[in-house]
Amino acid sequence: MSNKQKLFLLIAVSTLIRLLAGGRIQLGNDEVYYWTYAMYPDWSHFDHPPMVGFFQQIFSLNLLYDSELALRLGFIISGSLSTWLLFLIGKEVKDERTGLLAAILYNTSIYGFVIAGLFIMPDGPLVLFWMISLLFFIKYQKATNKSQINLYLSLSILTASLGLYSKYQAVFLLSGYGLYWLFFKRDQLKNPLLYLNLGFTALVVFIIVYWNYLNSFSGVSYHSERVTVFSLDFNPDSFLRETVGQIAYNNPYNYIVILLALISFKKKRFIASEYFKLILLISLPLIGTTLFFSLFRDTLPHWSGVSFLSLAIIAAARLADREHNKVMTGTLIVIFALMLTGIGVVNRGWGLGSDSGQKENTKLGKNDPTLDMYGWDQVYDQYAFLEEKNNDLSDLPIVSNKWYPGSHLFYYVANPLRKSVYVLGEMKDMHKYYLINQYMPDLISGQSALYFTHSRNFKAPEVTMPDFFDKYTLLLEFPIKRGGITAEFGYFYLLEGYKMTNLEEQVKDLSNE
Repeated sequence: MSNKQKLFLLIAVSTLIRLLAGGRIQLGNDEVYYWTYAMYPDWSHFDHPPMVGFFQQIFSLNLLYDSELALRLGFIISGSLSTWLLFLIGKEVKDERTGLLAAILYNTSIYGFVIAGLFIMPDGPLVLFWMISLLFFIKYQKATNKSQINLYLSLSILTASLGLYSKYQAVFLLSGYGLYWLFFKRDQLKNPLLYLNLGFTALVVFIIVYWNYLNSFSGVSYHSERVTVFSLDFNPDSFLRETVGQIAYNNPYNYIVILLALISFKKKRFIASEYFKLILLISLPLIGTTLFFSLFRDTLPHWSGVSFLSLAIIAAARLADREHNKVMTGTLIVIFALMLTGIGVVNRGWGLGSDSGQKENTKLGKNDPTLDMYGWDQVYDQYAFLEEKNNDLSDLPIVSNKWYPGSHLFYYVANPLRKSVYVLGEMKDMHKYYLINQYMPDLISGQSALYFTHSRNFKAPEVTMPDFFDKYTLLLEFPIKRGGITAEFGYFYLLEGYKMTNLEEQVKDLSNE
């Protein structure tokens, strides 16, 4: 079987598994929140640029098909395209075998296979545009005639800018190119077309900054708080979590072969020096920056995931010199098997046991993250049961204290029933709901609402809602069952006596504009 045949088999099997998972598992916390980017499209958003929303709109036909699979389809397809792009990049820097191994390393990475290749996350379009840009940049370096040079340069900068419009991490791709030019290819800085193309990048930056200006720089303030180091309070736990997380998200095997490839390059030049330097310049600064911030602030391991996928190209070039890579093949099989098993773990609770001995119902399922993607159809059924018993509840809006579970309530309960949903709290808890609230009808002083919380992350309304409502009454406590076992409990409360707040005044002001 040729390398291309193996690649197409890899893409086919990988895509099939992700399609199966995409249609069988309910949306996670982040995914259902990013659904609001498609529901309420904008030039930018509180947390990220808008590309994650555009992908959903395109592949769901502007939410005409609003199932989990339809919403995830663009990210599944981008994962398959990224696999193919890794093959093409590996082929450009060395040979087809390198490309095949790079494609395999992408699919053995939890970050590549799941986070960027299945889930509704900004990382899907980020990785896609990052890899397209890198491929064109390498072709640009190899081009000999002027028309090809200008074409590949333009396409590389354009797609890097689209990556920036997907997730801010793409700035490290562009800055990596800049460093490469500055250190090794200064003559290329004389090309006037470079600066013309950077005008598109400037336009993307302007759109993001202008949106923040119109929205009181809410997104800038939020991200500044996440990465500021002015306090310089050393946080060893965060650094350890980030380091271990990078290893886990990118697969320990991948992490080790990448590390060995970087160490062994001096002894054996298994890839052209210019490509080795280029990949280092676009990859290591993001990894180093993330690790640095983790010394002082809580960070997330997937922030640097795209850099490890780039470094996988170097690892693939080293592995290509070996006749057999049985460990890599075994790892790929294990990852695929784990993905299929994951469907059963989420939907049936395989191997998770039971917390039936938990004395407090309000803590049942607290340590089970898979419940984020399970049981929301049962929440809908219980809400319908409540309304059937009491018709007076049918006109009440739904309220949450945070963007999660607010987004799940919005997608699985409120939107199908055409009900209003509000997230009431501080800005750090509301995120985009600060603006979504303003699309909803005005809340009226003295109004009642329904409030939901669950034992997975129990938040009593008397703790979260005293600034907004006067009275709280538990209407229903119900079990959420998985595989015949109670996995967690859900709670619906009646909130009464809504108070006039600053939020209400903002809603009124904007609705009158």
